[in-house]
Amino acid sequence: MRSIGSSATSTPSAPEAGNRSTLWGTVIGLAVLVVIFVVALLQAANANSWLGWALAGIALGWLLLATWVVLMVRRAARFGRRQVEEAQEQLRSGRAPAAAQSGAGRSMRDEKLSHSFQIVLVQSKVIKQELDRLPAEGVDREALDRALDTIDVTAGNGMSMLRQEPLSGTVVD
Repeated sequence: MRSIGSSATSTPSAPEAGNRSTLWGTVIGLAVLVVIFVVALLQAANANSWLGWALAGIALGWLLLATWVVLMVRRAARFGRRQVEEAQEQLRSGRAPAAAQSGAGRSMRDEKLSHSFQIVLVQSKVIKQELDRLPAEGVDREALDRALDTIDVTAGNGMSMLRQEPLSGTVVD
């Protein structure tokens, strides 16, 4: 078993061995198509028949198609490898790929939390305004004020933590 952060390996892994066999299979397949094209081309030139040239054209088409497919698969594999490496780097740095930093350095999670705290502050303000309109009878105004104050302080602290503002104040020993 290997830990996530470890990247030292002494022997080639199974995927690397698989890549070699795939590469050799591709090279052999393309070589066979080149040989078929050359043979068809030589036969068409010797016989000088319409059918020979048509077969040479078909062999050339298959060769070009196979080359194009190989190039596209390699490009897709390179892109996938790059994506996997980026995801592994994000995991090593402690950030999940879904919470990767975007734009001005704030993650989507931080943006959503900040928005949620802003909503809490706005709703707290609305509750205070509505409580001021209620008659004072039967309402434990002091307990409600303490609860709303706690909500405001908690939401404010959460927003300041998301902004990563430095702590300020006096240190008491």
